[in-house]
Amino acid sequence: MTFKTPERVCWSDEKAGRTFFVVANTETTSKWRANPKTPLEDVVYSANVYSFKNGIDGFSRVASEEELQTTFKTTDPTAVIKSILSAGDIFMKEFELEVESQTTSAMNAASSAATAASSVATSALGNVKGYLSGFW
Repeated sequence: MTFKTPERVCWSDEKAGRTFFVVANTETTSKWRANPKTPLEDVVYSANVYSFKNGIDGFSRVASEEELQTTFKTTDPTAVIKSILSAGDIFMKEFELEVESQTTSAMNAASSAATAASSVATSALGNVKGYLSGFW
């Protein structure tokens, strides 16, 4: 079975040395570009715009109003999100997962654990019966 991650739509401000991005639902950015009247709530996960410093492996964070104002000349999240969706690069990962084999393996493991637990319980019950029969 094939799975796709949410899209990360990135726009880099080389001058400021920062990349700004939004997280969009899978395969919605190109649909939004074809029809910008699509409500943003149907495209992005949240009204947050994130940023990180270019060239640094680190954590992204919600962009500050100062960063938005400096880069996009507005602090209005809707306007910034539309700018990023319009001009940003789309990044998404696709991966394969063999669900049947993993499900079968999990079921086999659960069955083995249940069998082992049943054996232990039966053995313990036999020991208790033997112990109690000594008193009768």
